[in-house]
Amino acid sequence: MGNVKKLLLFLAVLFAILFGSVSEIRLDKSGNSAKKLSPLQYISIDETEIPEGLAEIEIDTLLTNNFRVNIHNWTNTDRIYHLVSKPGTIVKSKYKGITSNLKIYYKKQLIFDQYLDKVIFEEPEESSFWEHAILQTVAVDELRSIKEPLIHIRFYNPVQNAFKAYQITVDCRGAYDLEFIDGIYLS
Repeated sequence: MGNVKKLLLFLAVLFAILFGSVSEIRLDKSGNSAKKLSPLQYISIDETEIPEGLAEIEIDTLLTNNFRVNIHNWTNTDRIYHLVSKPGTIVKSKYKGITSNLKIYYKKQLIFDQYLDKVIFEEPEESSFWEHAILQTVAVDELRSIKEPLIHIRFYNPVQNAFKAYQITVDCRGAYDLEFIDGIYLS
């Protein structure tokens, strides 16, 4: 009789492993009676990839002050995974890192050529932010680029739901000024 119970228990465990469920009835330690288990709770898992697929975008902006700004963005191998638990659902977001190459021309001559990566912007005292930060946007502020190109750069940390933003201005000789922008949103 003991072998039959072991075989039934083995089959129940095998069934649970193969089909992802557990029997609602099990034998107690003595094997003489059955106990009811609480019903299973179903949890769905939603996966989101940001951006979806691979991305590569190149934008040329011609300004009226003899500057041309070329921004080339592409997804890289950096990945930040973030899990959010909601009642009955787990949302798994996979944020892809972005690399950007910023080129600025003045009167058709290349004066500034820089790969933008978080390594350039990292501050050691802010390591908790930078550990899970990804480059989110690089954009020309056309309205405020009257004298010199003004480029906005924003990083996003999905784990902390926090942003850090910077702006770069570049003069006609290629000299640049990098400045932190206080606040979440860019103007």
